[in-house]
Formats: sequence, C-alpha cells, structure tokens
Amino acid sequence: MSTPRKPRRSPGEGGVYEYRLRNGEKRYYWKATIQVGNERKPVVRRGFKTRTEAAKDMREALKKSDDGMYADPGRVTVGEWLDTWLAGLRTSPGTRQSYGQMIRVTLKPRIGDVKLAKLSSTRINALYRELEESGSTRGTPLAPRSVRLAAAVLSMSLRAAVEAEPPLLSKNPAARATPPRLDDQEASTPQAWSSQQLDAFLTWAAEHDPEHVAFWYVAATTGMRRGELLALDWRDVKGDVISVYRNARPGPGGKPVLGPTKTRKSRTVDLDDETVAVLKAWRARRGGLHLRLAQDGSPVFGNENGHRLTPKTVSAAFDRAVARCRKALGEDALPRLTLHGLRHTMVTIWLTAGVPVKVVAERAGRTVAMMLTTYAHVIPGSQAAAAKQVAALRRPAAPTGDDAAADRPNLRVLKGKNPGQSA
Repeated sequence: MSTPRKPRRSPGEGGVYEYRLRNGEKRYYWKATIQVGNERKPVVRRGFKTRTEAAKDMREALKKSDDGMYADPGRVTVGEWLDTWLAGLRTSPGTRQSYGQMIRVTLKPRIGDVKLAKLSSTRINALYRELEESGSTRGTPLAPRSVRLAAAVLSMSLRAAVEAEPPLLSKNPAARATPPRLDDQEASTPQAWSSQQLDAFLTWAAEHDPEHVAFWYVAATTGMRRGELLALDWRDVKGDVISVYRNARPGPGGKPVLGPTKTRKSRTVDLDDETVAVLKAWRARRGGLHLRLAQDGSPVFGNENGHRLTPKTVSAAFDRAVARCRKALGEDALPRLTLHGLRHTMVTIWLTAGVPVKVVAERAGRTVAMMLTTYAHVIPGSQAAAAKQVAALRRPAAPTGDDAAADRPNLRVLKGKNPGQSA
C-alpha cells in the first residue's frame, strides 16, 4: 500500500525552504508570488531561524496580498524615502529646515544607502549607538537630546512608509529600537547658564565679539525668541519698551520671512536702563556706518547692507562665540549652550529670583501652565532663596558711547522697573 502523496501547492501559494550560512548555521526562507499593486511578482524573504517563523511570515504576506495591502519597498533606499517624506510633510518652514538638516547631516550619511526593505531595528540601534559615540560633525559624541531628535525624525518617516498607499513597509522597524533615554531632570530641564556664567560670556563678548554683543545682550535680558529679535525694526523700540508682534522664520534660500509671533499674539517687553543704553549705543554704531541703517524702518539686527540677519546666520555666530569664549575662559567655566538657551537662562534667573510666574510668562510670551511645567524645578520655595539669587547677580557698568563694545555689560535685569510691568 503506497503512502498518499501530499497535495501540491497551487501556483503562488509559495513554500518554505532551508539554507545554510557560511558558518554552517541553518536558516529558512520563503518564496511566493505576491500581488503588488497591479502586478504579481515573485518575492523572497530570508533569515528566519525556524521553519515555523518563515511559514507564519509567508502566510501574513499572502493575506496582505489578498487584501491589496502588501508592502513592497522594492529598490527604494532609506535616503530616497526620507527625501520623499520630507517633501510631502505639512509643517512649518522652521521645522522643515530642522528635519532637513537632521536628515542631510546625520541620517543619510549613515543609513541613506540602506534599502528600505532591509532596515531593521538592529541596524537602527547600531545607528543610535554610533551617534552617541561620534555623531557630531566634529566626530564627537552627539548629545542624547539630538540623538532622540534623529530617532523621532526617522520613526515618523518610517511610520509614514507603513501608512502610505500602497504601503512601502508592513511595520515600523524603529518601533522596537531603543534611542537613549533622558533622566527625569534632563528631560524636563532646559539647558541654561547661571547668572555668573551669563555675565562672564557677555563680558567676554563685549570685547571680543562687538559685531554681535548687542544681540546677545538683548536676547539675554529680554528673553525674546530668536525670530522675534530678528524681526525687530527700530520703530518697534520706543524708549524703554519693545513691541513684539512679528517673527522672522527661515524662508526660501534661508532668507528670513516675516510673520506673526509663535503664539500669534503681540506683547510689549519692558527694558531695564542698561539694555536701553546698549540699544542706543548699537543704533549709534549702525548710524555711523550709514544713516539709513539707524532709520525707523531699518532692522535692528541687520548686516552692513541693511538686510535682516537670517536665523541660521545668527545661531551659527552664537555657536562660534561660545566656542571661542569657552576656549578663553576654560571649558569647565562655561558649558555649551545654544542661542535658544539664552532665553531659558533669563527665564530661569527671573523665576529663581522670585519674579512672579505670571509676569515672567507674559514677558516671555508663554502660558503660566507651560512655565510651571517646564520650570517648576527652579521656582524657589522661600524668599530667602530668592534673596540669595538676587544678591548673586553681578552689577558691572553697562556699555555706552562709541566704545560700548569694549565696556563690561550690566546684568541688573531685576533693578528698576518690574520686568513684566507692561507685558
């Protein structure tokens, strides 16, 4: 009596097969004809450790093929998909520029040539570890926050590949990857300098960075956003009050484009006497180059041709200034900080010194709830702590006159008018 033969598989049903690696280990692959879009094509998937795993994956692929949902990235590389995803992303120009830089500088050089179909969570984890060890443009470790930003951009793009029609991926490999974690304090605490470190930087900049010290000084003492400062014209500065109602964001070719503030609300910011003196000296200096640079309709912070500085230009200038200052004063004396960190620095100083949260929120153009969430760790629990912080603020003379850039700046931001009096 003969043994009954197993029924033959119908065409396209596929099968699971065994193969050996170079080291002799056994692996399995499946091969089947899959409906991809409007055509049927043979598909092979390798690397399964057991026959059961391969068969399960094949059944899932066939089921998705029957439903018209099979994901086939074909020959598309990670770099090609990142470019396609970014081009179709609905977001602000500033965010697009930030994501684009992360893709161009960090992601594409490392995984851009990898086939989308071959990208695995293991490869993504290796990317994260590489960035942690030598991810910066100088080959030094990339900060955990920056690695997490790269991870967020990559994960969003891969999720979009899963949700595409037709889908390019059946699942997001970044979902099982593990970017570096931030401890609770690091995750919730913005990077900021102490009042002494801020004073040390501005004192150094007054002598060594006269082209930008006025920008650094006003940014530090007002807590205004970078784009808000770049959008200022001289007519917006009236005596000891600045009117904030516009924001400069990166536009085509990096040129600044003016629009509403981030919160779409206008506000006024009171200036202390020293900041008023700094701005008067800066306007006089601009007028010394050419009278039109000091006219009401001219930008407060522009180049020698009267054109508004770009966000990228001023941030790069700050990074260079901080690097030079750290070299001069010692890296331990001055931690690295971004330009946006000046805003966090002054908000931290105000709150630690006991300025009411509502006043600081109005001045900075943020909500009280957001201030309480972000800066709860620096709000003093007693008047004694606030008094000590105020006493720690240094009080050198403010730069005035033609030689303003060579004088030492004054950080008496809490003296005189309440910093949010008319905010």
